[in-house]
Amino acid sequence: MLDSKIVQEGELSDPAIVAKDGYDALLAGKDMVVSGFKNKVQVAMGNITPDSIQAAQMEKVQEPVQEKEK
Repeated sequence: MLDSKIVQEGELSDPAIVAKDGYDALLAGKDMVVSGFKNKVQVAMGNITPDSIQAAQMEKVQEPVQEKEK
């Protein structure tokens, strides 16, 4: 997982912001929160996108980064 494109290319949300959003939601009595604009868009698109397309997209971003041959 640490070799995946999503991790290596720095596309993950800041853990401190995600934790704060979760904590704030907890204090507000919410049972679910989606942190960050990109994640909110992804959730919204997931409601209308077929599972097969979502699975293909996840496979693509989670595949290992290919090392360049020397």
